Amino acid sequence: MIELKNVSKYYTNNGVVTLGLRNINLKLNTGEIVAITGDSGSGKSTLLNVITAVDTYEEGEILFEGNETSYFNQNDMDMFRKNNVSFIFQNYNIIDSYTVLENVMLPLLLSGHTHEDAKTEAKKIIEKVGLSKRINHRGTKLSGGEKQRCVIARALASDSKILACDEPTGNLDSETGEEIIKLIAEVAKDKLVLIVTHNYAQVSSIATRRIKISDGEVIEDICLKEAVENDQKKVVSLSEQKVKKSIYLKLALQNIFSTPKKTIFSLLVFLVISFISLLLYLMMLEQSYDTYSSVNEAYSLKDEERLIVYNRDHSPLHKETLEQVQHKEIYYNAFYEETNITIRCREDSSTPYYVYNVKLTYHELKHELISGNESSKEGEYLLVFPEHYYAYDFIQAVNKNVFVSESLINVGKIVGVGTSDEITSPYLLCYETFHRTLLNESVYAMNLKYYLSVDQQEEVQIYTQVKAEEKSILCLPLSYQNKDIKLTYCINNLYSLDMDYVIQYDEIITEPILYIGNMMNLSSGDKIYEAVIYTNQVKLVRNQLEQAGYMVSVPSDMKVDAGMFNLAVLYLFLALVILALICLFFISYIILARIYASKNKDYGVLRTLGMVKKQLGRIVILEVMATGFLSSIFALLIFLILYHTTSSFGMGDYLNIGTLSLYFISMIIFSFFIAKRFNRRLFKFSVNTTMKGEVARND
Repeated sequence: MIELKNVSKYYTNNGVVTLGLRNINLKLNTGEIVAITGDSGSGKSTLLNVITAVDTYEEGEILFEGNETSYFNQNDMDMFRKNNVSFIFQNYNIIDSYTVLENVMLPLLLSGHTHEDAKTEAKKIIEKVGLSKRINHRGTKLSGGEKQRCVIARALASDSKILACDEPTGNLDSETGEEIIKLIAEVAKDKLVLIVTHNYAQVSSIATRRIKISDGEVIEDICLKEAVENDQKKVVSLSEQKVKKSIYLKLALQNIFSTPKKTIFSLLVFLVISFISLLLYLMMLEQSYDTYSSVNEAYSLKDEERLIVYNRDHSPLHKETLEQVQHKEIYYNAFYEETNITIRCREDSSTPYYVYNVKLTYHELKHELISGNESSKEGEYLLVFPEHYYAYDFIQAVNKNVFVSESLINVGKIVGVGTSDEITSPYLLCYETFHRTLLNESVYAMNLKYYLSVDQQEEVQIYTQVKAEEKSILCLPLSYQNKDIKLTYCINNLYSLDMDYVIQYDEIITEPILYIGNMMNLSSGDKIYEAVIYTNQVKLVRNQLEQAGYMVSVPSDMKVDAGMFNLAVLYLFLALVILALICLFFISYIILARIYASKNKDYGVLRTLGMVKKQLGRIVILEVMATGFLSSIFALLIFLILYHTTSSFGMGDYLNIGTLSLYFISMIIFSFFIAKRFNRRLFKFSVNTTMKGEVARND
C-alpha cells in the first residue's frame, strides 16, 4: 500500500538544520497494525506525519498504491488525507467547542453528505463507540477516554484506508488505555493501522509488526504476523468532493456561536473599527460637502428661478427698469432672506423650548411637509429645513408660539415643519402679505454687521446690539471723545447704509455698544439697493439687466470657489482619512489575527480531516464577514443613538440609503480582506506546524 524509498526529513530553526528522518525504506501493507516505537525525540511521530502527508519531506520518495507523492502540492496533500487517512492523536485533536455529534459529523459533511444524512450516520457511529449518552456534550466536558472514543468515532466516519494513531493512550490511565486499544483493533479491519507509542507492551496484543526508530533511522523492523503484499498500482483520487454551499455557512455560524468569548472579543474589535470608520466616512462627506457646496455660501436660498440684482457701486436701483423685465415675483431690499434670525418657540412667555438660527422668506418654497400643517393665514409660519438637515428633531416646535429676540413679543406660531432641496439653511416661511411686526422685531436679532471708523482708520466691527426704546444710540468709552466717528451698517459686505444715531459717552464701558432704535426697518424707504427677482426666464432676464448696467447673481449657478487653500485642506483631510483607514486595517488585523490564531488548533483539525484551502478559506471568510457585518450594524445603532441624544454628531445629517449602502459594502470588503490575509498566513504553514500553534507565534 505505502512504500518509502530513502526518505529523509530535516527541520530548520534559526539557521540550524536538525535531522528528522534519514534514509527510511519501508513497505507498509493493508491489514497490518504497525507499532512504531522509540525514545522521545527519536523521530517516530515525524515518520507518522510524513507517511500521512501531515508534514513534508525533503529527500526520497513515498509511493501510495504505486503512485509517487513527491509532486503533491498542498491541496493534493489535503485531498490525500481526506480520502485515505484518519487520525487518533494523544491530545485527541477534537474541536473542543463542538459537541460529540458535531465532531463526528465533520468528515461526513466534507465527503458531500447533507446535514441531515450526516447527522443520522454520525449517531449510529457514536452508538458503536459507546458515547450515545454524551452525544450533545461539548469536547471540554468529556473525559480523556471519552475524547478518544469521539476521535475513533470520527475516524470511523471517515472510513479511510489508513488509521494513524499518535500515542493514542498517552494521556489515559492503563484501564482506559486498554479499552481504547481494543476499540482500535475492532475498527482496524481492512485498514493499515499505524500506532506511534512509547509503551509497546500496551499494543503488543494487537500489533502485527514492530518498527523501532532511533535518531531518525529504522533500527529494527520485526514482522510479527505476515501480511499480504499488494503491489498492484491503483489510481489515487485527489479530486475534491463537492460540499454543499449551505454547509459552509452552517459551519461558519457554528464556529461563531460555539466560541462565545472569542466571538464577543472579535465583535468588540470590529465594533470599534466600524464606529471609527463610520465617523471618518461621515466626516469626509461633511468636509467634501462644505468644500463643494452646490451654491455660493453667501446665498442660502438656491431656487433656480431666483436672481439677485444690485449696482456695482452699490448705489440705488431704478424701480422702473426692474419691473420691465419678465418676472413672477420681485422683492426689494430683501436683505432678511440671507440674514440669520433668532427665534424662540414657547408655549408661553416664560417657558423656553427651542432656539433656532433661521432665515426669513416670503417666497413660496417647494417643500415636503413632515409634521403639522401648511400656514394659511397671517401669524402662521412654516419651519423649513434643508433636506439633509435633522428636521425630525424639531417637530416638537409645531403649535408653539414664536417670539423674536429678547422682546418676547408673540408674532405668531409654528404650524408645520418641512424639508426642501432649494435651501442650504433653515428658513421661517410665511405665505401671507408682508408681516411687518415680524420683520421689525427680527431686526434686533439679525446677525447684522456695524463698523465703526475712528479718525478715518480701519473699520472695527461692533458685535454688541441691544434694542433701545425710542432711538438708536452709539455708546462709546470716554477715550473716543474728540475723535472723528463714523458708523456704517453693512449687509453681506455689499451695502453701506447710513444710519441716524445719537452718540453718548460712558466712563464705565471699554468697548463701543450700539443700541438700535425700534423704528428701524430696512425694507421701508424710497431707495432700492437690492432686488430679488423670481422668473422662469433666468437667462433672458439676466442678459437684459446686465445690458442695463446692473450686476446680477444667480445663486443656483454660483458654485463655491473652494480656492487652493480649501482644496489643499480637503485633499489633506482625505489623505489623512485614507492613512487612518490603512492603519486601522493593519491594527485590526494584528488584533484579530491573535484572536483567530487561538482557533488554529480547530482549523488544523479541519485540515487533518482533508478540508482543502479553498473550503476552509470559505468558512473563515464567512465567519469573519458575518462578525464584521454584525459589528457594523451595532456601530450604526450606537451612532444613531448618539446622533439623536447629543448635538456633537451633526455629520449624521449625511446618512441616507446611499451612504449607508456604501458603508456596509465597505465594511464587508474590509472584513473580506482581513479574512483573506489570515487565510494566507494559515495555509503558509504545514498542518503539523499549524497544529502546534506556530502560526500564531510567527504571525
